[in-house]
Formats: sequence, structure tokens, C-alpha cells
Amino acid sequence: MMSGVTLGIELVVGAEAGKVGAFQPLSSIGQRLARLLTRGVIVIPAFLLASCGMFADVWEWNQKLTVEVLVDGKVVSGSAVSHVWWQEANALGVSPSGYKGEATVVDLGTRGQLFALIGEETKYIAQYTLHDDLGYGRGDYERLLPAIMHFRGTKNVPRDRYPLFVTFTNLSDPTTLRKVDPEDLAAVFGSGVSLKLITLGVTDEKPTEGAIEKRLPWLETVGRSRATLLPNPPKFLKDQSDIQRVNSGNFSTELFK
Repeated sequence: MMSGVTLGIELVVGAEAGKVGAFQPLSSIGQRLARLLTRGVIVIPAFLLASCGMFADVWEWNQKLTVEVLVDGKVVSGSAVSHVWWQEANALGVSPSGYKGEATVVDLGTRGQLFALIGEETKYIAQYTLHDDLGYGRGDYERLLPAIMHFRGTKNVPRDRYPLFVTFTNLSDPTTLRKVDPEDLAAVFGSGVSLKLITLGVTDEKPTEGAIEKRLPWLETVGRSRATLLPNPPKFLKDQSDIQRVNSGNFSTELFK
């Protein structure tokens, strides 16, 4: 029986690109390394491929966040679809993951615009929202994540998993960024405005693209010029408030692609 420790894989590059050589014993690598390098051949042990997750399962889905707001008794809503992926834990116990998409915008007319931002928590919101209904614990990734991937439907997002809400007192000026308390929208947008609910659904719709840039055309330029929308935040992360850490990527992950 051959183990991962006794196997290597040749990946041919350069002039030999596109060809895959035979499995080679690792014991022969030392003797052949110089010749392999001159031929443009890289030898990668199989256990290294396993540790970097080459053979791992990947679970991915598109999720739609919808924010409903009451304005003088009428419901106003906005939605955005983001893409989330998780990879099975590798040999180092790390589960690579990622997301892409845009913030959700609710246009309140003359009252202003409410933005529900994206960020690292975007990767986790489906797990916290759906795990009870799917019947799996939060830590049971290998059953919960595939179940989320195949789920279709909509559920209310728990209050402690709400995204960060912000607005701009002047949409043309990123330095007018202001945090919004979801429990007190009236403090920013005036009386008669309140949050009704936030829902999350797993959907076949494509991720939202380009909507944010139409509303905030300066977003990419500012994102390239400084790390955060509000200039000169405290030097150390521990001294920064959540609003001081907001950057262009919290509005769209696709600005610089």
C-alpha cells in the first residue's frame, strides 16, 4: 500500500505545459531535482496537495438579503444577492472561505438611503439564520453547509446577526458616512421611519453587480486613495469604532476587478 508520504506528483510547466507526468517516489526527488527544474517540472508531494485542500469539498451558494423599512406606514424594501463559498477543512484544520457581492440599499426617497453593508459576517449569516430550521448545529459544518447549499426559501435574520447599517448625509461626500441604529431609524431619517424586518434567502439569482457604483460613483476612486471612507482613523484596530473601519469593500467586493 502506498501512502501520501511516499508519493509525489509531477506538474509540468513551461514548454511541457498541459502534460502530467507519472507519480514519482519522493525518495527520488533529491537525486532528480536539478534535472526536473531545468526541464520546467515541479514535483509536489501528494500530502502537500491534500494539506492545501486540492481534493477538498467546496460548498457554495447565492444568498439574498432583503431589508424592509416602514416609512409613514408604507413598506419600502431593498435586496442584494451575494455569493458565499466554504471549503472543507484541510489537513491543517483550516476551512478556506470567501464571499463577493454588494451592500443592500433601501431608497427612502427624500428621507435618504439606508445601506446594509457586507463583510466577513456575510459568510456566516446563512449559518446563523438557517441552522435551526435545517436541524444541524452551527459547528456541524460538514452537514450544515451542504444543507444550506441545497436549501431554497427565506427566513428572518436573527437580531444579533444584523449587518452594519450606514447612511450618508450627503451622497456625494464619503466623509458624511454615519452609522444607523436598526432599532432607531427615526433618529437619522425622521419620525415615521422604522425597520420592519430583514430576511435571508438562498436563491438561484445571480450576485448583484454594479448597483452600488451607480449610487456612489466615487467609491472606487476613494477606495484606491485610502483604506477607509472616513479619513485618518486611529492607528490601532482596537481603538477604531466599527464606522471608522468601513471601507469601499463593505459596499462592493468587485470594485477593483
